Amino acid sequence: MAVCTVYTVQALSSCSISSPTKTHMGLKTKSGRFRGGYKITCSGDTIVIGLAADSGCGKSTFMRRLTSVFGGAASPPKGGNPDSNTLISDTTTVICLDDYHSLDRTGRKEKGVTALDPRANDFDLMYEQVKALKDGVAVDKPIYNHVSGLLDPPELIKPPKILVIEGLHPMYDQRVRDLLDFSIYLDISNEVKFAWKIQRDMAERGHSLESIKASIEARKPDFDAFIGGSPARCRGDASWSLVLK
Repeated sequence: MAVCTVYTVQALSSCSISSPTKTHMGLKTKSGRFRGGYKITCSGDTIVIGLAADSGCGKSTFMRRLTSVFGGAASPPKGGNPDSNTLISDTTTVICLDDYHSLDRTGRKEKGVTALDPRANDFDLMYEQVKALKDGVAVDKPIYNHVSGLLDPPELIKPPKILVIEGLHPMYDQRVRDLLDFSIYLDISNEVKFAWKIQRDMAERGHSLESIKASIEARKPDFDAFIGGSPARCRGDASWSLVLK
């Protein structure tokens, strides 16, 4: 049985947070039932939310559920790259931070780094574009193709009412972290995470079971070093834990 626990780490000075009476997320807390998702009201034109988790932790599924709470069903950009990682709803745009990889799959292999290593990511461009969107300016965002492992031509992203940046490192870079109005960390147990990753990568990305297992083993040290083992950098204002009982 999977049990999900919600931890609220700290309140925000720039936003007011309240919990509606209607149950949206249906998550179980230490004190009982978590009655609905957070209602977040912030100053400024675009609210920026950061969601951090390891690969295979269900970030995309979580964000589809969350965007439906904010209003409208999320779908890829119409008429764009069919391999786009972006999700757009009536009020929300979700950007996958894998799009800011500075190295493609071959480049990472050649340099002996994983995608979790900060050296494989372009934090300067990430900061510039998140800040631009927060300020109401459209950007040409790069696309990382999870099927081919290549960096595809960019796509136009317009400023939404709510911008969600999800991925490995939304809270690693201080400049990006300072742009966040609210942050979430998904803390998924290894048993659940690895099962989900194997299922997704085989079904959606065409990877073999052997390559997925090798990737999982290679990523463990970097996850501990740059994500899971660095609470000050990676834990958000709220943390969801999912473990098997």
